[in-house]
Amino acid sequence: MAEPSRRRHLRPRMASGVLVLAALTSACGSSLTQPSAVPTPAATPTPPPKVALISIDGLRPDALTATEAPNILALARRGSYTFAAQTVFPSTTLPSHASMLTGVEPSAHGITFDEYRETFQLTTPTVFSLARTAGKRTVMVVGKTKFKQLSVAGSVDSYVQATRGDVDVVNEAVVLLPAGFDLLFVHLPQVDHTGHACGWMSAEYVAQLQQTDEAVGRLVSLLPPETTVILTADHGGQLKTHGTRDKVDMTIPWIIAGPRVVHRGPLSRPVRTVDTALTVLNLLGVAPPANVTGKLVSEPFESQ
Repeated sequence: MAEPSRRRHLRPRMASGVLVLAALTSACGSSLTQPSAVPTPAATPTPPPKVALISIDGLRPDALTATEAPNILALARRGSYTFAAQTVFPSTTLPSHASMLTGVEPSAHGITFDEYRETFQLTTPTVFSLARTAGKRTVMVVGKTKFKQLSVAGSVDSYVQATRGDVDVVNEAVVLLPAGFDLLFVHLPQVDHTGHACGWMSAEYVAQLQQTDEAVGRLVSLLPPETTVILTADHGGQLKTHGTRDKVDMTIPWIIAGPRVVHRGPLSRPVRTVDTALTVLNLLGVAPPANVTGKLVSEPFESQ
């Protein structure tokens, strides 16, 4: 008679086990059919565009093909370029850079002289003043005192004048990179100094260009990837001088490379130094003033 009693005690235990198994199966089935939602990662915002404008004072474009300038030529190959761009008259440092940075002729901005004049006040808007008004950070690193003429009060967040040549200029620019920039202007003076001292296209001039090329390569390698680089010059030269309407004085290189440049190779349309300002402003998304006579260099942004 003990056997039936034992079976009666087993039945509740078996029923309890079935219920537990059913609960586990239900829970497992629920987890398989209704997985937890995986959050979609937020899209990384595209960094705002930056522009680095590099001017090599006194650089004749034919010097780039007459010597080893691998960094400058590499920049040209990965972007658009012309070795037949034209500067303004007078083809000297201050008038040419004023036109490069304002987009107007010397007769409009008033800088027809080539030395710093404390009594002269530039009233024409520059790419620096326009960019800063638009909330952009502007940086200017130069190798000649006269560039103070172009640094209108309140237009530049960081202004540095280096005194020991192109390597010193680049060192100063590199020091400022961690602070950030939207528009960086770097002026390299030593090619021009060597032209005046030893002659344009002399062995010393060519050797200096090689050193300047190394400095340019270092700077470009450290720029943020969203930077568009424009490399150009203010004038050429001959013998130990410049400033005339002669072709070798007026012809300059103009190179652009960056994330928005889709045209690769030589530019087919004419480029003038007054076109640089409008191209810089366009890249930064800043509206140009009404008085600009330069044109947008649009070909680099057009598919071939």
